[in-house]
Amino acid sequence: MFLPFSNGSLAEGLLRNRGRLRHALASYHAGRLRRTLALFLEDKWRPSSTRAVSDYRISLTSWRPRLPDLPLVLLTLLNQTLRPREIVVWLTATDHAAIAEIIRARFTAFGVRFEICADLKSHKKWLPILEEGHRAPFVICDDDIVYPRNWFGALVAEDRPDAYVGAKCHRITLDGKGLIRPYSEWEKQIGPGGPPSHRVFITGVGGAVIHPERIAPEFRDR
Repeated sequence: MFLPFSNGSLAEGLLRNRGRLRHALASYHAGRLRRTLALFLEDKWRPSSTRAVSDYRISLTSWRPRLPDLPLVLLTLLNQTLRPREIVVWLTATDHAAIAEIIRARFTAFGVRFEICADLKSHKKWLPILEEGHRAPFVICDDDIVYPRNWFGALVAEDRPDAYVGAKCHRITLDGKGLIRPYSEWEKQIGPGGPPSHRVFITGVGGAVIHPERIAPEFRDR
């Protein structure tokens, strides 16, 4: 599903809604972006220029069923009010070859880097960039989200040395004995605010900030 994303209550409702409204909005956003993509490939449209460039990279991955929507997502990432240092897309060799050369060339010209890596499933979005040796914080995101123009700037502005930051979080709930309840019983999609807590679970949907130095060596072991 190709989703519009926002921090507002409308998007929260859509994430819960599996009905026709969600599909209609997704189709609307996808159609609008496909028209923009056509203009972009013909050099008749360019991302809004901004001098503000962040030190944070964006790292994401994709796979064959989502490759048709990947350029649409990349358009929204290029059109941010705060530009990332670079955007890296990690793909298997087969998926990399399936992307049209005109797509790769056009996006590369605007700072998108398409890289081939092993099939690490969803872990492609974070492990290969660590293995490149990058030590600075970076942002991971999904390949099926329409990101608003202020998404990246708002996310990195919230980054802090004593906590992880993510756009969509759940709160882990405990039973009477202090044991963790099943995932289905957690408090879903909690709002912003409040102190950092080990009971706040970042889902990764909508983006999250990753700090390489916080990831222990055993989690980097393929």
